[in-house]
Amino acid sequence: MNAPHRFVPDPRVEAAIEFGLGLKLEGPWETNGQGQIILNPPIGLAHAKRADRIAVAIRAALPGWQVWPEIGIHTADGVKAPDLAVAAPGFAEATDARGFLVHAPEICVEIMSPSNTLEEMRHKSLLYLATGAKEAWVCDEVGVLRFYDGTGELSASVLVPGMVRVLA
Repeated sequence: MNAPHRFVPDPRVEAAIEFGLGLKLEGPWETNGQGQIILNPPIGLAHAKRADRIAVAIRAALPGWQVWPEIGIHTADGVKAPDLAVAAPGFAEATDARGFLVHAPEICVEIMSPSNTLEEMRHKSLLYLATGAKEAWVCDEVGVLRFYDGTGELSASVLVPGMVRVLA
């Protein structure tokens, strides 16, 4: 399940990306596999603070790894942008002409907003895992982290031993 999919551009998704880029949208956006653009509202302060706490913890635990916010990743269901993407030093940064990754890095983190559902976050987690991520993390609205790999939910992160399950 963790083997990266072979990236094959979908004309509908490619057209949606070009259209979205042409609009010069201010806020974050993604596409789905049907070539539709999904607009996301700006994040709130609590969301931003959770992302920051997670990024700081990852950088402390994994020196030399890169933590990227909101980078586009091609998946089987369009281009998605996890809140954080975490890449090991040897990660092959293969991108399309627009700079979107064609494979997910080792860890993809989604932080839930009021408009998200856990089912939506699980779906995105599966997409990231199918695109090459070793782990996908979901942080809920109260700061509880869930860790997933290709076998399902984990009791703890394998890649970041000691990562807290509840953010302070």
